[in-house]
Amino acid sequence: MERRKSSKSKSFKRLSIKSKGKTAAMGAATLPTPNFPFEDVLVSQLQVADVIHNSVLGDTGTTLRMENNYHTSPLIRGRTSSLFHRCYHETKLTPLWQTFASLDNRCTGNVLLGRLMNLSSNLSHVLGEEHHKDTVVQKNFIEISHVSFTAYKQYVMDTVDVKTIEADRLCAACWLFCKHHYLNNPLVDSLDSVVPTKLADSIFRLFCIFIRLTEPHTYPPSMDYEEAELLLRKLVACLGMSWLSSYDESLSSNDENERNDDYEPNAPLQVTFKQLLSVIADMIGVDTARSNDFHRAVERLCLIEYQEIIKTGWLMVRKAGTDIWKKRWTVLQGTKLTFYVTVLCQYVKKEINLSSNMHIEALPSSSSNRHRFRIVEKEGFNIKCEHEFLTAESQSSQSWITLVNLTLRINDTGMSAKTSEICERRLERLKRRESEKEVYRKKQDVLQTYKKLENARKMRSLMEERLGQRAQLRAAQAASLDRMDRIYDKLEALQHQRRLHNQEEREKKLSKIINHYEKGAMMNGDIHEEMKLHSVDGSDELQRFSMEQSRLEFELENLKLPSSSASSTSGNPAITVNSPRKSSVDHAYEFSCSSSENMSTASTHELSLLTLPDVTSYWNQK
Repeated sequence: MERRKSSKSKSFKRLSIKSKGKTAAMGAATLPTPNFPFEDVLVSQLQVADVIHNSVLGDTGTTLRMENNYHTSPLIRGRTSSLFHRCYHETKLTPLWQTFASLDNRCTGNVLLGRLMNLSSNLSHVLGEEHHKDTVVQKNFIEISHVSFTAYKQYVMDTVDVKTIEADRLCAACWLFCKHHYLNNPLVDSLDSVVPTKLADSIFRLFCIFIRLTEPHTYPPSMDYEEAELLLRKLVACLGMSWLSSYDESLSSNDENERNDDYEPNAPLQVTFKQLLSVIADMIGVDTARSNDFHRAVERLCLIEYQEIIKTGWLMVRKAGTDIWKKRWTVLQGTKLTFYVTVLCQYVKKEINLSSNMHIEALPSSSSNRHRFRIVEKEGFNIKCEHEFLTAESQSSQSWITLVNLTLRINDTGMSAKTSEICERRLERLKRRESEKEVYRKKQDVLQTYKKLENARKMRSLMEERLGQRAQLRAAQAASLDRMDRIYDKLEALQHQRRLHNQEEREKKLSKIINHYEKGAMMNGDIHEEMKLHSVDGSDELQRFSMEQSRLEFELENLKLPSSSASSTSGNPAITVNSPRKSSVDHAYEFSCSSSENMSTASTHELSLLTLPDVTSYWNQK
């Protein structure tokens, strides 16, 4: 009985130990293993000449300091290179920036010092105990209560050696700290007491992919919307679903704006991790997100996008110095070729680190189902070692040769093939958007020139119209002046007739007076009566002259230039006729021509002062 008790207690202890280990493993975030055959098609389409052309020379210590010193690939960390891609962006510390942004709930760029101390204490085992304990962080930021993102980033960059940081470990630690911000709606039901393990792993792997594809110098860390669309298309393809036209509604609105000449290309849209999860939930639905298909699709994307696995498959490997061939599960990850015994990737049998002094070549096949190729490593002109492989299909052999050769040629840039592909996509977007901005600027210049020409045409037509109106007005003024000249001539002729008539009357009176004085037949009274009779006889003729003169004066006064209101406002000459005034010569008329500008008409027709002498009244008074 005692023996049974002891065995029971031992078995109970073993069970408790196993269950504790199981719960601890469930809490840790894990990355998938490449246990199925696949190939990254986008990497196979990469042009090596373009990658090298778009890379620039620089020293890791001087020219491209800051964050571009170190590469993302876990297989070439710590390696320096003289070539750097123009759009290369180091994402090793991006999980830390994402965790900082998860503490900034209001997106103000500031975090409370207490929260930052909690973050540092949880990540000190990865970042370093010396500078990232909570007490050290508190001492460094003791003077401020809210720490800005810029200040914290500068502190991390000054105190952390990026080459010694393990990217996978930092990403897992940051996820454990901030996962409660993302394991909720919309992908996770709020009614669930425990998040399903597969769903939590899928969201963690999406977190890793998002970290890898973030754009440089963004806060909070964000993806470009075109990169997010490509990722969603890959996810939909891995799920075996079709890309619906409803997904392109937002893109069609952008196309309409691009077709509009008034559309100004703004800064590209940025997608945060929270927004990415929301878009995935809207596209595939919550039920699909909980399925095994979604788990396998995200697993495949994580292997390609984050772990940089380009190709997996079975290869026959020849043992060195023998004719023995072994079947091995082969994984091409970054710049390393790894051979496993099984697809579970548990036991590594061989590793080949691809370097620039290697090259791959196809060998003549001995039969239709035996296609051979080898990787040769040279040291000077001598062959240091060679690795020979065999496949059953010609297409598989050609695919391995293409991808390995691409990896070897890109190796000079210090980047993996997947990193080069991401950089090339980013550079293509930048060039296209710059060209769109340039096209927009040129369109605006053309539109402004066109508007200036239109305004010039309008001004010219307006000036021509005004000149035509002024010409018509001047023609009307000239006609009016001609008519006034004719009236003036009539008045002058009338005055001349009147003078002649007065002169005749005066001569007649004088001759009669002289005759009467000579004859002495009349006395003074008779002379005055005779004078009155003669004046009564000539009054009819004077009345006729007066009526004709009054009529002409009335016509002259009523004669106005057309559009007199316009002429007064526009400065055109106005002609006025003044009534007779007392002067040295009676019945004198004044014609004045006033204008704000010199008129040729006014100089032609001298109408400043016209005097018409009349001596009739003078002789009547006499």
